[in-house]
Amino acid sequence: MVPIIVNIRQARLAGILAISGAVFLLSLSDALVKLFSDAVSLGQVLVLRSAVAAVILAIVFRLTGGRGGRFFSANPWVWTRSFSLALMWGSYYAALPFISFSLAAACYYTSPIWMTVLSAILCKAYIGRRGVLAIALGFAGVLVLLRPGPEALSPVMALPLMAGFFYALAAVITYGRCRDVSPLSMAINLNVVLAAAGSAYVAALVLSGAGDDAVFLLAVWPPLEWPEWQLLTGLGVLLAVITAAVALAYQLAPAPVIGLFDNGYLVFALVWGLLLFGDRPGMPDLAGIALIGGGAFLASLAPVGAGKGPKRE
Repeated sequence: MVPIIVNIRQARLAGILAISGAVFLLSLSDALVKLFSDAVSLGQVLVLRSAVAAVILAIVFRLTGGRGGRFFSANPWVWTRSFSLALMWGSYYAALPFISFSLAAACYYTSPIWMTVLSAILCKAYIGRRGVLAIALGFAGVLVLLRPGPEALSPVMALPLMAGFFYALAAVITYGRCRDVSPLSMAINLNVVLAAAGSAYVAALVLSGAGDDAVFLLAVWPPLEWPEWQLLTGLGVLLAVITAAVALAYQLAPAPVIGLFDNGYLVFALVWGLLLFGDRPGMPDLAGIALIGGGAFLASLAPVGAGKGPKRE
């Protein structure tokens, strides 16, 4: 169960802190996947990383007694959320070897606008004028970073855009339908689904006759050396923390609010792009960051709408 937080603003702040830490670790994890995409396959990332994360989360769950939650939830929305996130990660990682990290992140983080639409449809949430303005600023920042051009017309760009939609769907489901489910239970469920989806993907590649010498997306199971095993294990540790923190964040505050701070991923993506791939941000990139920061600030001041919120005593 989500701990009872008397003050809604405290719940919002806790959610913002949780998502900020999660997107920092997530951006680093995704950058490492892109950096080593010539040494591992998509199937290996999905299977091995998620298996490590699931084991770690299961141990933590047992040591903490589950905190009132169930190891596997029977809530069908939890499974829907996990399948949505599996589609999100598959789509996003499939695009990473072919486009720049910052551009993929910009397409991916069209998710706040989807969160707004889906929140209204699924949760009957109302967002005030200040909240609408905050979301508009955040989305404008994404567009400035995206700067549609010849590269943006590539069919590959549809993959991170699809990932943004599936991420938004999972976020709204978390806040609107899964708020009574233990974050650890949701994180375990997600990683089991990711490992199963990765296994099914590898099996499909084997049946199709694919080999180990193909590119990241189509390679079945390339031989792994010790550095690759270390990488995938480390990614699993990061994913255990990320999946639990994201689930908690979207339980504590409305998806559009957390989604704006989720956009911090874009800032971190620019940093990792510079440090790991030599991508240098220009003035448009800095303008996009400023817009996203302004939207996040307004979101922190916006009143909570009439949708479902944290419980009060």
